[in-house]
Amino acid sequence: MKPILVLQNDSVEGAGRLSTQMIERGFKQHTLLGWEAQYDCLNSDDFSALVVLGGPQSAYQTEEYPYLRDEIALCRDFLNAGKPILGLCLGAQLLACAAGGEVEPGERKEVGWYDLRLCKAAIEDPLLHGHPETLVSCHFHGDRIRDVPGGIKLASSALTPIQLFRLGENAYGFQYHAEVDETLLELMCRNNADYLVAGGVNIETVIEDGRTFLPDFERHCRTVLDRWLDLAAAPA
Repeated sequence: MKPILVLQNDSVEGAGRLSTQMIERGFKQHTLLGWEAQYDCLNSDDFSALVVLGGPQSAYQTEEYPYLRDEIALCRDFLNAGKPILGLCLGAQLLACAAGGEVEPGERKEVGWYDLRLCKAAIEDPLLHGHPETLVSCHFHGDRIRDVPGGIKLASSALTPIQLFRLGENAYGFQYHAEVDETLLELMCRNNADYLVAGGVNIETVIEDGRTFLPDFERHCRTVLDRWLDLAAAPA
């Protein structure tokens, strides 16, 4: 099986529980830092799937972070090839841009644990069928996706109308952090402490709330991510 390409957009924040599940399932991971990747050498033909992780950048900051244009183009390459894609937070926003969508600043930061509500389209979705309509989920973003042309909206929250979407049969954008586990949650909070405190976020509350909500959230995410890995394992 060809490896899964993982683009990491933060120097220390990795794929969390997704990485663990890929190892458990026997997937090889080819992980690159977004700003160091040699995009001319990357082609969807060489990989079974693409994962684009989150980071502190905004999808529309392509002047400040020119490599984001390359990540968007790579998402488009995988989309055109019909290869599975999993975009998480910033990764979801870049995937939306690859489809011609727009990303904008949110009304306020959505950081911590908030209710997620599945849409009717989720009932028959390959990843989400059988899950409860509402779930307390982990969020860590200040921007939001405005639209995704051709995308199917699968979930929303009070602050973010598009929390989860699908393009085609196997490309998914998660605004919420389906990859988070206890270790990654604390790392994200400590790594972004100045940004969070300046935005009025109580870091200790986010971490403490995680002890309450993580067990149910991780059960949801394990199933969802395993189902996505089934798509990645399917013959091209």
